[in-house]
Amino acid sequence: MVVFWRWLFLVLIGISGLSGQQERWHFIQFGEEVKGAKIESNASASVRLVHDNRAKSWVLRVEVLQESESVGVRFRPEKEVWDLSCYGFTHFEVRNASSKPMIVYAKVANGDTENLLDNCRMATVLMPKERKTLRVRLVRRPEDPTFEPFMRQFMYHDAINVRDNTVEPAEIRLVEIWLDHPVKGQVLEVRSIYAAGKVEPAPVPFFPFVDKYGQYIHSDWPGKIYSDRDFVSQIKEECKDLVDWLGPNDWCEFGGWAKGPKFEATGYFYVRKVDGKWWFIDPHGHLFWSYGPTGVGFGGDLTRISGREHWFKDLPDSNSKEWGKFYYRRPEGLFFDFAAANLYRKYGSNYVPIVSELLHRRLRSWGFNTIGNWSDPRVYLLRKTPYTVAIHYGGPWIPNYKMPDVFHPDFERVLRERMEQERKTTAGDPWNIGYFVDNELWWGWRNKAAAVGEAVMRCGPEVASKRRFVEMLMSRYDQVGTFNEVWGVNFSSWEEVLQKPFQPNMNNPQVVRDCGDFGMLFAERYFSTVRRIVKSVAPRNLYLGCRFHGHIDPALVQLAWEYCDVISYNIYDNPPDQRVNQYRHLDIPILSSEWGVNSDPQQTPFRSSKELSPDPRRRARDVERYFEVAIRHPMMVGAHFFQFRDQPLTGRPDGEAVLRGFVNVTDTPHFDLVQVNRRIAYNLYEKRLGSQ
Repeated sequence: MVVFWRWLFLVLIGISGLSGQQERWHFIQFGEEVKGAKIESNASASVRLVHDNRAKSWVLRVEVLQESESVGVRFRPEKEVWDLSCYGFTHFEVRNASSKPMIVYAKVANGDTENLLDNCRMATVLMPKERKTLRVRLVRRPEDPTFEPFMRQFMYHDAINVRDNTVEPAEIRLVEIWLDHPVKGQVLEVRSIYAAGKVEPAPVPFFPFVDKYGQYIHSDWPGKIYSDRDFVSQIKEECKDLVDWLGPNDWCEFGGWAKGPKFEATGYFYVRKVDGKWWFIDPHGHLFWSYGPTGVGFGGDLTRISGREHWFKDLPDSNSKEWGKFYYRRPEGLFFDFAAANLYRKYGSNYVPIVSELLHRRLRSWGFNTIGNWSDPRVYLLRKTPYTVAIHYGGPWIPNYKMPDVFHPDFERVLRERMEQERKTTAGDPWNIGYFVDNELWWGWRNKAAAVGEAVMRCGPEVASKRRFVEMLMSRYDQVGTFNEVWGVNFSSWEEVLQKPFQPNMNNPQVVRDCGDFGMLFAERYFSTVRRIVKSVAPRNLYLGCRFHGHIDPALVQLAWEYCDVISYNIYDNPPDQRVNQYRHLDIPILSSEWGVNSDPQQTPFRSSKELSPDPRRRARDVERYFEVAIRHPMMVGAHFFQFRDQPLTGRPDGEAVLRGFVNVTDTPHFDLVQVNRRIAYNLYEKRLGSQ
């Protein structure tokens, strides 16, 4: 009997404690005046308390007086700190009292720290008159593992920060709510601020730091998945979002400018210079500026599990029939595809057709009109968004050098075989803008692609391009002795030059000139052959080049322009105008075929030691800066964002782990990128023409 009463007493104590945790604490109260907090605002906002007679409560109204990057209000405790250690969340009941959508952020912090350090934040979109509760999770700080356990695991990262996106709940010194890029006259109503919710124990061990969905455990962000049930609510929420944001209303079905001037409608894409600016023209004859992400498809990169099992929590069974299909066994270990597994969780086993349709709706809603390189044919062959096609082939390649052996007879054969695969699919398709052939070939930084000549001289006679270079030298120098004297070498015969690999002296100006002359001969062979083969299969679709990168000599670009319909260039310089301006005298259409931004710092703790706590607004600013320059540049006909889906938090097989996509590992759109993209791209064509 004593045991029973002791048990009942403990249960009641437990229930009492649990109910206490679930109670709301209005640590900031609205009445005739604000209680529990001191209030601050900037000159761009009018902040006042008003009484809502219908709700019989007081409301804090934040009215935007002038446009700026952000407008809001801050609250500080009347005493030294707010102790929220008994609570898991801070809730903000907010309402958009104006006629235009608004983006609302809320933050809870340990003080006036910079960027993400020692604070937690959340964001949402409020449509006109819409009311929501914005919930900021008080994420407890985990133990700091240091970067030592992760050495040699990642590209680009050399530090870790567990203070970003986390707080000490017992020492809250600042609560803030603000509007992102508001419009003058917008009004936000803050109806209530309170703490509530279940408490997580602290301190929190760092390992495991990856949940079963592939997400970072020790942080929170808009749309983070905590259970399979969250996928259901997320689908519902996104369906509403896609109805609220249907896409620009002045685009035709191809994404061209339906309200703009009309040109010849050929039924296919082509390029034309109009009033001093280069453009694509879509199949209807509308002006078209190509804007979209690369890698639009299903799943993501694999990440290694073997040897790192303690990083992961609740991994699915690799031997199960249901989950085994997302595991891949390689000589170096076991790998898993979190992104594909999450599509399966979210949409079911038949996710491919569901996601294929959804992707086209997303692109238009977010302000994109193009599917970029490396995308899935199951998506783009639905023919609802213009697309580009990546053409890669098996070789032959110059050994230890990223360049095909273009003088080898198999080069043309394998390229033609690969291109023939497009004959009954993308060739002749009006939705197909054109073909990229190869990616980031290494033409080198020297003039006239002299690096190509240097590379083939390091090869033997089995490389056809080496044989062709030696033939060129034989015609230029009548005797091998003359060649020896000019090049500073000592060969007994031309046959020895051919047979013996050697490193040319690239400090010798004549050697550089000879290598450059061969580089241009090589480039002529490459671009002319590729164009001929592409056009033999798809004469009406465009040849978009080889996706240059790094410094490319203008003479080489000019030669490429003789054969390419558009010059494609992976330009990560932000803004891109300095790179493009190197070719202004050529007056050619340039497509930025790849550019991007850094990782979302809320979804990963991995950092560069040069920037341990990056500004969370930087990604949106980078997108806006790049776009606003590219869209106005007269030579740029488009920009393709790298990439659609995030790389894995724990890195793809080569260790690159950049969360730079428009959707993360759980197929959740990145809030910051989607919102800024809508803001800048919905009036793309007015900006291009300079009317806005």
